[in-house]
Amino acid sequence: MLEFNNKYRYDLDLKFDQVKRIIFGQNKSKDITDELKRINSKKVMIVTDPNVNKFGLLKNVVGSLSETSIKYEIYDNISNEPNMDNIIKAVNFARENNGFDAVIGVGGGSVLDTSKMVASMITNEGEPAEYLTPVEDKFIKAAVPKILIPTTGGTGSEVSNMSVVIDKESMYKTWAASSNLLADTAIIDPVLNMSAPPRTTAASGMDALAHNVEGLISKEANAISDGIATKAATLISQNLRTAYNDPGNIDARSSMSMGAMMGGMVITFPWVAGPSILGHCLGEAFGPKYGAIHGVAVGLSLPYILDFNISAAYNKIASLASIFGIKYHGESQRAVASKIPDAIVTLLEDLEMPTTLKEINFPKSDIEAFATYVYESRQKLYDLPRFNPRRLTKENSIRLITNMYDGVFENYNNGHR
Repeated sequence: MLEFNNKYRYDLDLKFDQVKRIIFGQNKSKDITDELKRINSKKVMIVTDPNVNKFGLLKNVVGSLSETSIKYEIYDNISNEPNMDNIIKAVNFARENNGFDAVIGVGGGSVLDTSKMVASMITNEGEPAEYLTPVEDKFIKAAVPKILIPTTGGTGSEVSNMSVVIDKESMYKTWAASSNLLADTAIIDPVLNMSAPPRTTAASGMDALAHNVEGLISKEANAISDGIATKAATLISQNLRTAYNDPGNIDARSSMSMGAMMGGMVITFPWVAGPSILGHCLGEAFGPKYGAIHGVAVGLSLPYILDFNISAAYNKIASLASIFGIKYHGESQRAVASKIPDAIVTLLEDLEMPTTLKEINFPKSDIEAFATYVYESRQKLYDLPRFNPRRLTKENSIRLITNMYDGVFENYNNGHR
């Protein structure tokens, strides 16, 4: 039997923060008032989006608040993708309506990321754009308490220390990173995910899978993150198809919510490189620029960046075989590793998601320029030389983006099917 031995260093100096409190379970969003009373809140800003409001997903929160003396105002002018206009308007609303002593975010990643920034900008001066410095924490004062409640099983934003924003000029994503952005309480209520459309379920699920799988192959991964990421990726791979095809299956929804939350914990570990490694570096660049939503972009990237990294990390990538139910007998670790990308493509096809850049209308003429940008500039933002197993060159970056466009794997017998 082939054994995959992942060796860890235990002489590391580790320092990390995680969310203060997690509440998980069906209909636990009703516990919101207990948490607000615990922090002695008097006036709350509820950040959400029109669809969350429309589908009644605020019912538990608003219903519970209505039975107390806690004042609240609902702000739902948030779009599906996080952008600076969203954040500026939400921050201005919070500042102009003085007296908010807590922020509740109810929604997907865009809502939760905006909620984090709002809570921090209530107490910190200046403009939100000043704090978008991924490698530097510029927040000085502690944020007002924030309670984050996800309505999709994907981003893990409810437990992460980041707020992702699309840069208006470049249309690429950047982010703020700070322990100041961690929630005081994350409430994960799988029931809220049951109304998510299949397309949202698929995309958010692939985002969660990418967080965990990319975290597993980070060069600095250790036993702490690997233990969480392995279990989370297993939960997602075993339940995403069911959640997509049977939206009312609460067991699948609960497993997806758990896997997504654990993925948010994984990307908060400083040795996993923030959003994650090469897959998120690519997806968070071409997604906004070419109109692919986040989960679609990082999901599409995932099989190709695993294929790209096989030459430098085949032992670690081969260890993913059990997660995806891949059988092997008497094969080399590299041969087993080469099966992983195709298993993820099969998952994408089962979820009716794109598997090549050409399917999202990425122009073939942009391949070289985009690859050059990733190599010369963007990899520095994600510190890929530190975290990604295989080093990028201009040549292999162009080859990678070309393969993503054509649907070809370097390490598959005849290329991608």
